[in-house]
Amino acid sequence: MKVQKIDIGNNQYRYLLLDNEFNVIEPIKRYLKFLDNTDKAENTLKNYAYHLKAYFEYLYEIGLSYNEISSEGNNPIEILGNFASWLENPTIINDKLSYLSPPEAKRSNQTINLIIIAVLGFYEFLSKGNELPELDVYKEQRMNPQFKSFLHELIPNSNMIRKNILHRKTEQKEVEAITREQYNQLLEHCNTIRDKALLAVLFEGGLRLSEALGLFIEDIEPFNNKIKIQPRENLENGATVKNKAKGELYVPPYVMKYITDYIVEELVDVDTNFLFVNLRGKNKGHPMKSITIQKLFNRLSKKVGFNVHPHMCRHGHGTELIESGWDVVEIKDRLRHTNVQSTTVYTHLSDKHKKKKIQELYEKKGIANDSNNNE
Repeated sequence: MKVQKIDIGNNQYRYLLLDNEFNVIEPIKRYLKFLDNTDKAENTLKNYAYHLKAYFEYLYEIGLSYNEISSEGNNPIEILGNFASWLENPTIINDKLSYLSPPEAKRSNQTINLIIIAVLGFYEFLSKGNELPELDVYKEQRMNPQFKSFLHELIPNSNMIRKNILHRKTEQKEVEAITREQYNQLLEHCNTIRDKALLAVLFEGGLRLSEALGLFIEDIEPFNNKIKIQPRENLENGATVKNKAKGELYVPPYVMKYITDYIVEELVDVDTNFLFVNLRGKNKGHPMKSITIQKLFNRLSKKVGFNVHPHMCRHGHGTELIESGWDVVEIKDRLRHTNVQSTTVYTHLSDKHKKKKIQELYEKKGIANDSNNNE
C-alpha cells in the first residue's frame, strides 16, 4: 500500500491511499475529502492518510476487509485491540507469536492513540453516512462542553462525551518553554532588527511560527500596539493560520518599536507585502520560510548554550500568563485555541514559581518558612 501525494498547486498537497494494486481506496478518499472540507490542516490530512495506511496493512495481514469488522463472528473491540498491539509490535499477529521477554515497542502509546483516533474517526464518518453500523467501542463520561471530539460537527450537542475504551495511558510530557531570562539572552544575540522583531512577536505575542511568517505589513497597527492575525491561502512561503483562527492581539510597546524600526531601517527598499522577508542572498525580498527560521534558532542555540526552537517561545508566553494569574479561558482566547483542553498544557508551573508562591503565602500568614518550624 502507498500514500500518494497529490500536488494541487500553490505549494499545497493532498493525499490518497492506494491499495496493493495501486487502486485508490475510495472510502478513505471520501473521508480525507471530508476532513479537507472541514478545514483540517494539510499536515493533519497527511498524518491521517499514513495512520489509515497502517490500519489497512494490518487488515491485509489478518485477511479482513474494513467493512467486515462488525460482521457476524467478528468483535470490533478484539480486532482493534489486536491492531493496537500490532502497532506496538508488528511481528505479533493475532497472538501467533509469544516471547519470553517482550520486544522493544516500535511505537509509543501516544502515537498508537493518535492512530486509533484516526481509525475510529474513519468508522464514525462511515456510520454517520449509514454505510456501516456504529462501533461499540466507546464509554460515556461527563465533560466540559468546550471539549469536543474530532468529528464534533456530526455529533449533537451534549454534556456527555464518548471516550474510546482502547485509549492507552500516556505520561504527560512537560512543555518545553523558554523563560524571560532565556528570551532576553536570545535577543542579545540577534544580528538584525528583523530577528529581534520576529523573536519578540513569537514570545510576547505567543504566535505560532507559521502565523508570524504569514503576517503582512498591513496587519501591524503601530499606534495601537496591535497585531492582526489574518488567515490567508496560497502564500508563497506556505504559511498558514492554524484552524483559520483569526484574531487581534496587543503587544508591549518595545515589540512594536522593534517592528517599526525593522520596517524603516531594513525593509525600506524591499517591495513586498510580507512583514518578515529575507534581507540578503538570492532570495532577498522573498518571504521567510520555516526552515530559515529553524536555522536561525539553531545558530542562536549555539550562542546561548541551550537548545531552543520557535514553538518554545509560544509555550513560554502561555506559561507566563498562567504564572501571572490569567484564567485558562483568557489564555485560550489569547492563543486562539479551539478548545480549553489545548490550553491546559500551560498549567504546569516551574518549581521556582511554586516555591515563590508558597513563600508569599507564608509571609502573608506570618508563618516562618524554615525547617525548624513545626507549628
